[in-house]
Amino acid sequence: MGDREVRKSKGGVIHPQIERVMRKIGEDISIGRRVRHIAADDFARRIGISRATLHRLESGDPGIAFNTLAMALHALGRLDALANIADAATDHVTMMQMKDAAPKRIAKPRPLRQLVLEDSGETNKTDDAPKKSLRKYVGF
Repeated sequence: MGDREVRKSKGGVIHPQIERVMRKIGEDISIGRRVRHIAADDFARRIGISRATLHRLESGDPGIAFNTLAMALHALGRLDALANIADAATDHVTMMQMKDAAPKRIAKPRPLRQLVLEDSGETNKTDDAPKKSLRKYVGF
C-alpha cells in the first residue's frame, strides 16, 4: 500500500500519514504518563475513561473521541499544546499571508483641516447682507 492510499478502519477511512501521527500522539501520551509515574488504571480513572479506552488512545486508535484526547493532555499538563495547535501565530501560511497583506508604507494621519470663514466684503445684491465665502484652508 502506497503512502497516498487510504485504508478503512472501524470509524471510516484513514490516511497513512494521519495514522502515523495518531500513533505518535498515543505513544507520547503513554510516555508522558509513565514518566510521571501514573499507573494506567489511575490515569484512566482521572480522565474518566475505561482502561481499555486508554489502551486504544495510547495505541493511536483514530476512533478515539477528541474529548478523550483533550482530557488526557489536560491530565498531563499539556492542554496548552492542543489549545494552540492551529493558532495563527504558529501557522506559517497564515503568517506569510499576513506579511503579504501588510501595507508597503505607512503615512502619518493628517489632522482635520479647519475651515475658516472670512467676511468677503461682498454684498448680496438682493438683501445687501454680507456674503461669507470660504477664503482658505488652515492646516498642513
